[in-house]
Amino acid sequence: MNKVIKNIGLYWQPLGGNNVDQISGHCYCYRDVVKEGHRKVTTTILVDLGKFDNHRALGIKNSSAAVPDIRNILADKENYPKALFLTHSHPDHLNGIVHYLKAGYSLPTLYAGKYTFMILYDLLKEYNFPQKLWPKFNVIEDGNIFRFGSFEIEILASSHTCFDSFGFLIKTPNATVYHSGDMKLDQTTYFRKPTNIQRLKQLASQIDVVIADFYGVYSDGFAVKEVDTLKCLCSLISKSKKHKIFLPVYPTHPEMYITAFLAALKLRKNVVFYGNTDFFSYLKMIVEYGISFEQMANGKIKVSYSHNADIIDKLDNDYVVIGTFNHIPDVFNACEKDSYGIITAKTFFNPLKGQLNLKNIKFATVEDFPELQGYGHGFFGDYEKLNVILNKKPIFIPTHCPVYMIDDIRNLATYVGMNLIHLTPQNNQIYKIKKKKIDLIYDAPAKWMIVIYNNDDFAYMTEVFQKPTSGHGFLKRTISRRRCQNRFKSYLQKRINENKKLLK
Repeated sequence: MNKVIKNIGLYWQPLGGNNVDQISGHCYCYRDVVKEGHRKVTTTILVDLGKFDNHRALGIKNSSAAVPDIRNILADKENYPKALFLTHSHPDHLNGIVHYLKAGYSLPTLYAGKYTFMILYDLLKEYNFPQKLWPKFNVIEDGNIFRFGSFEIEILASSHTCFDSFGFLIKTPNATVYHSGDMKLDQTTYFRKPTNIQRLKQLASQIDVVIADFYGVYSDGFAVKEVDTLKCLCSLISKSKKHKIFLPVYPTHPEMYITAFLAALKLRKNVVFYGNTDFFSYLKMIVEYGISFEQMANGKIKVSYSHNADIIDKLDNDYVVIGTFNHIPDVFNACEKDSYGIITAKTFFNPLKGQLNLKNIKFATVEDFPELQGYGHGFFGDYEKLNVILNKKPIFIPTHCPVYMIDDIRNLATYVGMNLIHLTPQNNQIYKIKKKKIDLIYDAPAKWMIVIYNNDDFAYMTEVFQKPTSGHGFLKRTISRRRCQNRFKSYLQKRINENKKLLK
């Protein structure tokens, strides 16, 4: 255990998720020190163990992934973690587990939702990891409570883009923390539990600190509601008056599979699921999770999982293709006269845009219809509302965003009454929390562990110090520092002007 962790208190350490500029590879360590009789007792838990998406920008040849450095935590036998809690199934929160196991490390019991474990099982099989060496699994649900030493952890549902996404109420004698996980406040989710706002209201007086997913706050207002995405899809499909609709979805976001299907069902258009192996592997898990598209169809529309010509002919050339962008227009004989595309993300589906343009097929994009992009992270308005729900009492510690975003949002946060942590947290720092008192007690350069595989299928790890990498990644085009500064200034001015009008 780090030598600075010795006095009574709750200690929080981001090991991935408070990066210099990129925003993946999440992992957080909580250690609680309490006095029992004449001695001090420490209990440790981990939350998430993801991979860093932009590992190639760290400069190690033949890298397969990068993961947070938790070697010292796993080597501390006296204070070995009692549990590893997983907020949800996305790679930046989950996939580090496989690489640590492949490198020969043992991990504590994993606590996660059913769907998250389904994704993990699939990964472990893909990497040929022997089942006899799998860590122990414990399936969790909204409302469950677990106790480890001085920790009491309550599971709270969170609205995100996948099934079984959770936040955690982490309660100790020293402080009570709401670790939000990736979340928005949208209550219109389909076949998934939304963020448990009712329980947060009940807990408001107890919560001292919110470890908050701040990824979406560079957009003002509230995250797009899924019901609005559904309405937008229905409107565009209906107004297009086309028989063949091409509607791509992110493979890892099952909520868009379902929303797209519901739009087709509402308009009585048949559905064809079509895509690459990755797409169909996620589709298979959605079905195995318990979502029956045939049952939803109830005979009103036909559902096909094949683009076989004979099967497609039986759909009377009236269908919605839900999938990825693998040569869709050619496979389905799409043309300008009978086809229409709906692009649900800004850059990911650019190949489909090119295919549609070659065929002169019209399409709608999120630039014209922002409601199209299903979004799993709260916008700034979501966190304004969360602050009000919690009676404007807790200290917010932002995560899941570049550190410069936290610096640049401070004036806006202060104006709306949000109490941000006084220092901007970065990976590998350790903060001591005692109720609403937070102190930085340890600061050292953060490291990533670069994962390399050789022919014997064993993972080797090489440590690399964290460094700025967004010039190599998508952040340069999306939430660059200059864009953040300009946006937050405009949002602040907007609120000042609104308040002036109210005063008049």
